[in-house]
Amino acid sequence: MHTLTCEKRDRKNKGYLKEMRRNQQIPGVVYGREIEPMLVKLNEKQLLKTFNTYGYRGLFSLEVEGQEDQVAVLVREVQKHPISGKVLHVDFLTVNMAEKIESSVAVYITGEEEVEKKGGILQLGIKEVDVKCFPQDLPGYLACDVSGLNIGDKITVGDLQAPEGVEIVSEPESVVALVLAPSRAVEEEALGEAAEAGEAEAKAEEE
Repeated sequence: MHTLTCEKRDRKNKGYLKEMRRNQQIPGVVYGREIEPMLVKLNEKQLLKTFNTYGYRGLFSLEVEGQEDQVAVLVREVQKHPISGKVLHVDFLTVNMAEKIESSVAVYITGEEEVEKKGGILQLGIKEVDVKCFPQDLPGYLACDVSGLNIGDKITVGDLQAPEGVEIVSEPESVVALVLAPSRAVEEEALGEAAEAGEAEAKAEEE
């Protein structure tokens, strides 16, 4: 479990939030069944380094300045600027280590180069799956090795292997990865572009 440090904050006005961001701090809120919602602020550099290294789908230990005990939390939402992608706000949900939780976990694809050697084109499906487990068993990701796939083969959620104690609850038939022949891949891409162009044209006519 990776640790994040934060400080409590009190004021909620927009001017204060802008000043906080200028000081390279990111506002957040911690909430859950066992605590009153708590406004916090985190060091931007530390937060981004942690997220860039480990992602933000796992379990974190939140160290709040002035509190003796750390809090086990999940990142429930990361709000980003629509243009710059800069993190603007983070929501943390406290968890009870003795109760099972549901959370999203990233799917990590490996073996793409083997598919390319066979002349196939790898088309990716869903990038995350929902799992149910105790917080301490929550994996950072689920591995998906596509190296053994041939043209026409696919991997679905039902084919993924989860660690002991972890139950995958996403739809088993959802496609994770599919290998297409080059000609079909080009055809599907062209059809997608044509559909987008048609939607744009229809929208323009309506306006």
